[in-house]
Amino acid sequence: MNSTATTTTTTTSTGWVSHILAERSVILFAIPLCILLVYYTKTKKGKSIPRTSRPVGKTTPSKMDQRPFGYWEPNTSFKTPNPPPFPNWSLTGTKPIPYRAFKHKYTITMGIRNMDWHSWIELDNQWKYYHDLKLKRLATKGDDLYNTSPKAVAASWEFLEELLDYLPVRYPSLFHYDKEKRVIKILATEEVYDLNDKECNPIVTAAKLIQDDIAIMVENEDDGQYSLESGCITLAGFWKIKDKFQMKLDQIHTSGDVPKYKTHLGPAMNKFFRRLTVESPVVRNNYFIQTDNHLDWSSSIGSEEDANVGWNTAPDATDVNNLFFRSERQSLRRLPRTGAVAFTVRTYFIPMVELCKEPYVPRRLLNGITSWDEDVNEYRGFYKFKDVLLPYLEERAKEQEASGLDQLAEPQVYPY
Repeated sequence: MNSTATTTTTTTSTGWVSHILAERSVILFAIPLCILLVYYTKTKKGKSIPRTSRPVGKTTPSKMDQRPFGYWEPNTSFKTPNPPPFPNWSLTGTKPIPYRAFKHKYTITMGIRNMDWHSWIELDNQWKYYHDLKLKRLATKGDDLYNTSPKAVAASWEFLEELLDYLPVRYPSLFHYDKEKRVIKILATEEVYDLNDKECNPIVTAAKLIQDDIAIMVENEDDGQYSLESGCITLAGFWKIKDKFQMKLDQIHTSGDVPKYKTHLGPAMNKFFRRLTVESPVVRNNYFIQTDNHLDWSSSIGSEEDANVGWNTAPDATDVNNLFFRSERQSLRRLPRTGAVAFTVRTYFIPMVELCKEPYVPRRLLNGITSWDEDVNEYRGFYKFKDVLLPYLEERAKEQEASGLDQLAEPQVYPY
């Protein structure tokens, strides 16, 4: 980052010192002060801090905006805060966090919130299921699920190294990392990953450690847009990295027909990516209705091998037991050394019939879905499940209300 040095003119310095010397009661204080002032002035004139070693310090969104496109000066002064161990974390006992990221009225916004550094990566008792499913898919589909361009090799390694500083401290019963040998061990499975191995792929190794999918976005020099330059996407459900790889942010969203992206989300999102600082990570949540029980790829929209799939190729849902609530928790942070933006996507997956046992959920979800605009309906497959889901939500909501549930007492605790 460029910084602007503050200089003090000779006239101002002399006048200030003369005023002090005029006060006889402080003359003993003024003499050493003058000496220090002269020394400081000569030092500033005689030496300049080299650009490459100048400390960056805390960044601000406005400073980020002033950078040339694609330019990043490594921030060597920032250190990601170390988290405390997750209290009583258990591979079998720690339940998934119950994200219920919907309101009575649906609005299209980025929906970002400040992220607590300690909760960057969330693991729970579904870790083994996610891990095994990732390993199976990577073994069968290989590099259809991951890729890294030359632009993002350094960022991919930086992301992995950040994980290795975080995970063994946050989840010490699951991971052990020998920093000197650069070897990470998953204690529950006895898998060992040696970072010195020339075959070690940093983005794939990172994906095997956590329940999230990972995407690394890099700023381009030509227009300041961010493009997807590295990622391991194994459990996305509805999209494939090979279709989006090296696309810029706008193209990623417009190619997927994201509602109101051009008018509402796009300008704000590009500005946000440009101004994101290393000190200010964020999270956001979203949700979908899925008409099959496949966490990895939603088979109801078509085969993963087909080029053209979507809700237009999906059959109508006929059984509420085949409907699932799919919610994503997405974290975004800027990596300090490379300046890339690291994007993690953790998917939470629960049967709709289980979800609707929770107080207030059926009415709130019903109101949220029926407030979608027409373009949102098309994007989220509303017409494929509405005839099954809406009556079910109404029935469950009325049952709760008949049993005495007071809708006016509903806690306002989004996104839970």
